[in-house]
Amino acid sequence: MRKISLSDLESKIAEGRPDVDYAVNVFRAKTRDQGWTMKRMKPRDPDEIKALNYLARSQYRKAVQEGSIIYDKESRVLTIAKYIRG
Repeated sequence: MRKISLSDLESKIAEGRPDVDYAVNVFRAKTRDQGWTMKRMKPRDPDEIKALNYLARSQYRKAVQEGSIIYDKESRVLTIAKYIRG
């Protein structure tokens, strides 16, 4: 399996982001009557699952370190800092 650093992956994602956003918006504009749905038809590859889990964990840890997500150990609740009242 090919290895790639997280910074390289983020830069590649940033390069193609406008094109992907446009394609997704065009796809979402299509209706079921036209034969399109947002449903996934095939199961994810095990390597894809590992990569997505790794990315999700790294984003979560980064958010906790930055303080944008707060975890209360006593009540076992995650709180997003920008939505805290008060």
